[in-house]
Amino acid sequence: MTDTKARTLIETTYRVHAGRIASPGKFEGEMVYVPYFWDQFLMGMADRDDGDIIGFNIDYADRELFPEIPKRKRTIRLRERSDGFVCEV
Repeated sequence: MTDTKARTLIETTYRVHAGRIASPGKFEGEMVYVPYFWDQFLMGMADRDDGDIIGFNIDYADRELFPEIPKRKRTIRLRERSDGFVCEV
């Protein structure tokens, strides 16, 4: 799946309001890019995984796909909580 299709899939799967997932569930309240990076992790594409925190280096393509990523941010770090929710840390 191309990255633009991934963004479209996120926006059709979840209600997104002001760049955040508004639908109830695993990603509720998180930024629109969190499901994308979680999916990347599930496909074995994480740059770092210490068993608790999963990390991704942000590149130009990521910023093009998700302009919501703050300019100062160099990495995306995710964690799956014990209740199953995935959150950015």
